[in-house]
Amino acid sequence: MSRLPKGCSITLGVPTVSHIEFMAEEIRQSDRQDIEGLSADSSVFEVIMRDVEKSKLVYALYLGENPYAVFGVIPGAVSGTGTPWVVGTKNVDKNPLPFARASLSLLEMLQKEFLVFETFVCTQNRKSILWHRWCGFKFYDEKIKLGRDLYYRATRTAGTKLNKNGER
Repeated sequence: MSRLPKGCSITLGVPTVSHIEFMAEEIRQSDRQDIEGLSADSSVFEVIMRDVEKSKLVYALYLGENPYAVFGVIPGAVSGTGTPWVVGTKNVDKNPLPFARASLSLLEMLQKEFLVFETFVCTQNRKSILWHRWCGFKFYDEKIKLGRDLYYRATRTAGTKLNKNGER
């Protein structure tokens, strides 16, 4: 794992349309593959914007001046549940530890609004599986076909306590 360059920090903010455009251009490959597998007929920008528009909460992590990752939560059909989503730039792969630390705090903040997160994680996306596990998501064994790929269902309950290895 790498460290951020000296004097560079991660900050939290609300993304603008130009930040979403930047994210779509600089998206890391694993997130691009997930988006293309679910929405082959739409551009990466269109998919992210659609999720932004459906979301009740949307935040960005900034590495210096530029967006580093964007998070959102789409309200579920059942009150108190939400479907979280996140996309990161190539810098997330270059600097994964700051992303992991900041995203865990952000998820905890978002869960003040949504007591249960339910999402689907591509079985082929090792980075996403590791990140979700590190953040305390519980995975279910059944694989579900969505778009072209298979996905695991994963849930996280508010107040999930993790040890230093990211385990419940």
